Amino acid sequence: MNAVPDDLLAANLGVLEHRAPGLARDIAAVATPPSHVLSRAPGGEPLLSVGGITLQHPRDPHGDGVRWARAAVERLEASGAARALIVGLGLGYHVEALAERFAGEIVVVEPDLAVWRCALESRDLRPLLGRIVAWQGDEAEAAPGGVKARVLQHAPSALRADGSHRQLFERLVGRSAATGLRLRVLVVSPIAGGSLPIARYATRALRALGHEVRLLDLSRFHDGLAGLASFGARRVRTAELESALCNVVGMGVAAAAESFAPDLVLALAQAPLDARALAAIGRTGAIRALWFVEDFRRFTYWREVVSQYEHVLTIQTDDCFAALREAGDARLTYLPCAFDPEEHRPIDLTEDERDALGSDVSFVGAGYRNRRVAFRRFLDLDFRIWGSEWGGAAELERFVQRDAARISTDESVRIFNATRVNLNLHSSTYHDGVDPQGDFVNPRTFELAGCGAFQVVDHRRLLPDLFVPERELAVARDVHEMRELTRYFLAHPDERFALAQRAHARALAAHTYQHRMQDLVAAVVAQDQDRLLARSRPPTFGEAAARESGALRALLERHPASAPLGLDAIVRDIGVGSGDVAEEEAIFLFLHQFQELYLAEARA
Repeated sequence: MNAVPDDLLAANLGVLEHRAPGLARDIAAVATPPSHVLSRAPGGEPLLSVGGITLQHPRDPHGDGVRWARAAVERLEASGAARALIVGLGLGYHVEALAERFAGEIVVVEPDLAVWRCALESRDLRPLLGRIVAWQGDEAEAAPGGVKARVLQHAPSALRADGSHRQLFERLVGRSAATGLRLRVLVVSPIAGGSLPIARYATRALRALGHEVRLLDLSRFHDGLAGLASFGARRVRTAELESALCNVVGMGVAAAAESFAPDLVLALAQAPLDARALAAIGRTGAIRALWFVEDFRRFTYWREVVSQYEHVLTIQTDDCFAALREAGDARLTYLPCAFDPEEHRPIDLTEDERDALGSDVSFVGAGYRNRRVAFRRFLDLDFRIWGSEWGGAAELERFVQRDAARISTDESVRIFNATRVNLNLHSSTYHDGVDPQGDFVNPRTFELAGCGAFQVVDHRRLLPDLFVPERELAVARDVHEMRELTRYFLAHPDERFALAQRAHARALAAHTYQHRMQDLVAAVVAQDQDRLLARSRPPTFGEAAARESGALRALLERHPASAPLGLDAIVRDIGVGSGDVAEEEAIFLFLHQFQELYLAEARA
């Protein structure tokens, strides 16, 4: 056994410098803050607390580390992982115990440099530092895939008040390269409403991330719901009929979940799922998540269903979280809206399109009360209003285009691109202009930025966390300021263009639906990793191809490597080919025909 050196920090850093020289330099330079307190256990072992949170067992840190390592080994073996990513170093007791029991690669990710310093100056970790890979955090998030890894959480570190370790754990565990998970997701849209297109964008993003996704687009039931009015029943009776139809649709969703067997059912706001349908979905073993992209104060139906979800993701925080916690024990995650770069993008317009759609100032959206009042201040400008529900808007009606017809997504993108100053006033039914208590950020904010279009948006409490006011967006605290900013930027096109370009860059870097779906998957997997890993799932085409050779491998490699292996997909690919059918193709065609005959007999 090596003798314990007098200067533990210098000795430990000497080993670390060979493995991670940059991290070693940063640790040597950092000062230990008062929040980080070293003490001793009854047996003399060093202990560390941060902000009052003790990062190891106060009486038996070695034994506690052994217990943690045993449970970790079980998870690693069950998942077949060759790499363990541990989020949280503490003083390293749990890492030492794992190193004795796990032969694979061990990566320790500790974002707090002061924790590294406390560990290295209080314990002789030279043997451990020679065995592990030490990261501060950024390396873990940028690490390439290829090695099947399992992300492990040091629970005491996750309890820290700043939430940094928990958030890092969720980001890492949500990366498919880190978890080896490809989820099977059923996305449930509403029958109508603003979250209907979001369901489609989320589906596209999840597929792009490599997950197997089925979208239940329930807008096809909209005509049936609207048709109930033809019975001429009283309003109360019509509402009962609407509820009954939604209940039937909800049970249809549960039947689809039973057939599709998803890992996750993601319902968008106003999806017609009542407690009965959600309970039936739960019995399939699927995790249930609700993305509530609405104002919790205005739309309160969540009270009736939130207890049936394991995860609720919202565009609000604070008061919203407090209300949701009173109604259920779902895991709550802040998940703002976003934009789809395939839909909302800069486009080149013809002169005819600019004449037909362009103006100095425009607004695209519904005629809520606060907008009807606020927009009276813009009537002396070249102003156009696009969208529905503007009937009875008095002097505004002559500015409303196309008799207040609904505007398609494609047309709205063209209007955004054709307009010099796009107004973006969040809706309110109880204020005459800007809501002083407004918090969430609407989809239009991200969509305008995605188009590279300039906007003047009303102040929202959560906006500065998403875009930089005055650098990326022009932000107004009241209608007077909205008008003044509009006039200023009409007169300064270069500044207008610069802000729009910076907002566009920010949106692409941080606010696409792929970014949001990565965060959603991270939140779900972080809580339910063991449950998801335990579910059986088909191999991918890439996994199957790696086990084969020759013509069969070539046939399998025609498909995306991350796509689930399926007979239907192989046969569809054969059907669009040309020339004679190869022997391997004929075998798959026969198997598919046999399967169809078997299924037909089973249904009969």
